[in-house]
Amino acid sequence: MAIVVYGAGGQAKVLLELLDQAGKKEGGGLVAGLVDENPDLAGTHIDGHLVLGSPDRLASLMQAHHIDSACIAIGDNNVRKRFADHARTLGLKLPALIHPKAYLSPTALLHEGTVLLAGAIVATHATIGELCIINTAAVVDHDCKLGNCVHVAPGATLTGGVTIGAGVLVGAGATILPNVSIGDNAIIGAGAIVLENVPPNTTVVGNPARIVCDRVTR
Repeated sequence: MAIVVYGAGGQAKVLLELLDQAGKKEGGGLVAGLVDENPDLAGTHIDGHLVLGSPDRLASLMQAHHIDSACIAIGDNNVRKRFADHARTLGLKLPALIHPKAYLSPTALLHEGTVLLAGAIVATHATIGELCIINTAAVVDHDCKLGNCVHVAPGATLTGGVTIGAGVLVGAGATILPNVSIGDNAIIGAGAIVLENVPPNTTVVGNPARIVCDRVTR
């Protein structure tokens, strides 16, 4: 059986590399192709893999290409959740994916649809929710708890005991200090140093991080 990749942008290139390495270990043939909402991409190739068409066509493609699983190559948390919901309605599995050069502690817990990319570290007793991205060289230290659909961008560091709500974006190179809590749908700006709890639906930037925007919805 094979996996389909939702999305054909930069995140897809990263996940295709991960999947191709996994496929080599298993004898190849792991990736069936990609689906993307941009009709101009249908029939093109991303790193040797065919864009099969729109996600709307996936139900008819599943049998022809022996597709039983999906991964969501979308950085935006809300769009990633929407595509995951679509995949689940079709009965597709959403496996957690771990790059060979990532580290996952034996005592950490990783939920469905989450990906750990190259150089990422998830330390002892950390818990990562569904559909998260722990991006290149990001660190989730001991006893952290992440909700669903969290994106920890490249080089970000969550120190010990950090709690992250659902739908949060932690920007590239940001650092969250021990035992800080980040509310649902917050955005932590790139390079921010977060010393205190962050309310839901807010954006914080700077060192020390300060609120610059309150958002009713995202």
